[in-house]
Amino acid sequence: MFAQGLLLSVLLTAFSAQAKVVGSFNECKGFFYEDKEPTGMNQNAKKICQKVEYGGFYYATLYSVPHRIPLYSAYTLNRNCRTSAGRTDVWHIEPQISQPRSRADYMVPESPSNMNTYKEKQAISKDYSDTGYDRGHLNPNSFQCDEGRMATFSLTNAVPMDACFNRIHWKSWESTLRSFLLDKLISDGSSAKAYIVTGTVPSTNIRIPPQEVSQEPERVVVPSHIWTAVCYQHKTDSGKSFSFSYLGKNRPEGGISLMSVSNLKVRLSELYGELSDTCQSIEVFANDCFDDSNKLDMVKEAFKKLTNRAENQVVEMSSSLQNTYNALKRTISDDSTSSKGVKVKKMTITLAFDSLISYFTVTEDLKIFSGSACLITAVVSPLNPFMRRLIQRDVASDAVECLLVSEKQDTAADGSLCISRHEFEGYCSCHTGLEPKPCCSSACLYQDKLQDYRCYSGRQLIRCSPQYSLITADGQPCRHDHPCATYGYGYYWCKTSDGQTGRCSPPLTRSIADSGIWRTAAVRLRAGSDQR
Repeated sequence: MFAQGLLLSVLLTAFSAQAKVVGSFNECKGFFYEDKEPTGMNQNAKKICQKVEYGGFYYATLYSVPHRIPLYSAYTLNRNCRTSAGRTDVWHIEPQISQPRSRADYMVPESPSNMNTYKEKQAISKDYSDTGYDRGHLNPNSFQCDEGRMATFSLTNAVPMDACFNRIHWKSWESTLRSFLLDKLISDGSSAKAYIVTGTVPSTNIRIPPQEVSQEPERVVVPSHIWTAVCYQHKTDSGKSFSFSYLGKNRPEGGISLMSVSNLKVRLSELYGELSDTCQSIEVFANDCFDDSNKLDMVKEAFKKLTNRAENQVVEMSSSLQNTYNALKRTISDDSTSSKGVKVKKMTITLAFDSLISYFTVTEDLKIFSGSACLITAVVSPLNPFMRRLIQRDVASDAVECLLVSEKQDTAADGSLCISRHEFEGYCSCHTGLEPKPCCSSACLYQDKLQDYRCYSGRQLIRCSPQYSLITADGQPCRHDHPCATYGYGYYWCKTSDGQTGRCSPPLTRSIADSGIWRTAAVRLRAGSDQR
C-alpha cells in the first residue's frame, strides 16, 4: 500500500501541470486565429501559457488579478479527443502570479501548506466552499485529453459559475459544441482547425465567499456573463470556414443566446463599457473570422434544441405585459382547454432599445435566427442610466422603439412589392408588374467589409435594402405596407400615411471610430432633423 501511494505521488509530480506567466503570448500564439489575441478587455491582466511539465503548451489564459478570475482562455479542439475519460479533480494554483520572481514557472497542486502563500493575488478552492458556485472551467476538460485535460484543472482557468448554470445550461451548450465541432473536424481531416475562446464579463458588485460563511469574504468576483466564440478555419476552402458565438447570463435559470462574432464583440463592448463607465472596443478574432451570417444555418440547426428552450428566450417586460404573456401561455397550454378550440389570431409586439447600437445588434440576430425584422416606430429616451450618460457625452445614439414583424419574403431586394416570385437554382427573380427585379433568398444583413447590406439571390451575393423603419427622417409615420427602402432609387424613402412621400434616414449600422468610440454610420433618427 505504501509503495502504491509512493508511486501515485511520483506520477503526480512527474506530470504536474505547469503554466508560464509571460509578457506576451508569442510562445503560445498558436491558440489564437491568425496568431492574434483578443483585445480591449484589460491590457494589465496577466498572460499565461498553460502547459504540463514534460509537454508543450495546451492553451492560453488572460488572468485578472484584481478580480481573481480569468478574463478568457483560448484553446483548440483536438479531433483525436473523442472520449471524456481521464478526468482528474486535482486543482492547481500558479506561483508566478503571486510571486513574480519565482523560478517555478509551473503550476503546483493546491495544498494547505501553500494556500496562504499564493492566495493574495489569486483564488483558492476554499473561496468556493459553501457559496453555491462551482469552479467553472473556461477551457472545458472534455475538450482536451491526457495531460491537456489535467492542465485545465487550474484555478487560473476557473471562474465562479452558478451551480445550476454550470451543470445544466452551460454544460449542455459545451456538449453540443463539442459534438458539432468534432463532426466537422473529423469530416474535414487535417484541412481544418477550430479556434475557441471562452471568456467572462466581471460583475460590479458580486463576490465570493459571502461574509456569513468566511472570515476572508468577497475575494473573488463572480462574472455576470460567460461567453464562447468559435472560429472554424478550413485551410484550402474558405467557403467551409465560419464563425459564431454564444453569450449567457451566469444565473440559475440560464438564458444563453446564439449570435455572430461581430454581434458578440458589440455586446461585450457594451458590457465592459458599463463595467468601467467608459467606452470600450473589444475584438475577439482578427477580422471577425469569416463572419458571414448567411453561413449560420448549419449552426442554428445544431443548436436548435437549446435555443428553443424557454430559459433562452427570456426578455425583460413590464408587469402588465408579463401578466398578459402568462395568460396567453396558460390559455394555450391549459389542460382544461382543448388546443383545437383556441387560436391566437393577432399578436403585436413593440420592443424598446436603449441605443441604436443595441437595436442594430439584436435586430441583425433576429433576422438570422428567427426570420424577423423590427421596424423603428419612435425615437425615445433611453431607460439605462449608463446609456443616458453616454448620450450626454455624445457617444451613443438615441434609444428607439420598434415593431416586431416577419421579414418579408414577397418583396424584391430593393423593397418593391412582388406580384410573383420565382427561385431558380442560381438566382431569385421578383416580378413587380413593371420589370423583373432580383430578390433575396437569405436575410438582408450588414457586411462590415463592404460597409453595406447584402443578401444571397440564389448563389449570388447582391445589394439589398433591409426592413428597418416606419418613420421618415422628420418623424412622419410611413404606411405599414410601404416601409423605408430604396425601391429602385439611390436613397431611402417611404409613402407616408397622409398619402405623401418622405425621405428616410439610411439604415442603422455601427462601426468603431479610430478613437474606439462607438458611432453610427447613419444620420440619427431624430424627429425634426433636417439631415436627409
